[in-house]
Amino acid sequence: MIRNHLLAGLFLCLIASFPLDAANISFLVMETGQSKEDPAGQYPVLWENGLLDVFFESGHIVSNFPIMRVVEKPADGFPGEAEQDFESAKNGGMEYFIVGIVDYTAADVSLRLFNTKSLRIIQEHKYTVKTFKNTKEEYENIKAAIKIMAAHLK
Repeated sequence: MIRNHLLAGLFLCLIASFPLDAANISFLVMETGQSKEDPAGQYPVLWENGLLDVFFESGHIVSNFPIMRVVEKPADGFPGEAEQDFESAKNGGMEYFIVGIVDYTAADVSLRLFNTKSLRIIQEHKYTVKTFKNTKEEYENIKAAIKIMAAHLK
């Protein structure tokens, strides 16, 4: 009896000693293409929540910065407007930084994944904004799109 408990305890200790593959990820959602008079849209919030959900459910450690409105869509590569948030994430020990750009004029969303050590872009995905019957269906589609990017992290 004691032998069975000892073996079970040893087995649990062995399983618990394996390292977990969790990345530290921080992200920022930017929106552009709306006039200053327009209220903030719900769409960036769906992307922000989708990023939190997908990466957290994948076992990663996530943090985010408040949604940022910019006048013009940032050029390819790293957007200068996100530099302060990037530095905060880097100083906080984050390994990756994701910038999600919701562009209302082009009706698309661009997700850019960066490594905080070298500021090099690892992956970029662009998604066309689609119209769905309801918010739940739209949110599930957003999460499916984000899962593609999550697959690129260790």
